[in-house]
Amino acid sequence: MADQPAPKNNHDVVQCLIGRGIEFKGELSFSGGIHIDGRIIGSIKNQDESSARITLSREGIIDGDVTTCDAEINGTVNGDIHATGCVVLHPHSHVNGNVYYKRIEIRRGACINGKLIATHEAGEGKSGILNKLNPTRKSA
Repeated sequence: MADQPAPKNNHDVVQCLIGRGIEFKGELSFSGGIHIDGRIIGSIKNQDESSARITLSREGIIDGDVTTCDAEINGTVNGDIHATGCVVLHPHSHVNGNVYYKRIEIRRGACINGKLIATHEAGEGKSGILNKLNPTRKSA
């Protein structure tokens, strides 16, 4: 039997599943990937900011702030989302809070009650991004 190829990233594998009907209260720390079908009451954050993914299903609810690398949201988040990577807001997602992101994808039907705030790498301000978009532009 041939060996299965290893996932590209640690966050491609779900190490933790919060199932439907499960309610967790408190601060939850994780590494790798986590899939949430239940309810988290409290903050959730990854231990290693370089690679972590939260997947929140349509039935999932998070009452608290989320800190991760990547987030796939299809349920409800009542709190801020802080992502150092990509945030995907699927059609049934509801976010009641601000979304801090490096990259974002918003699908038709997603609801956001808060601000969308783009973050940048250290030392990369607005003029740095404008220069990347238009290399012939001179900085002011």
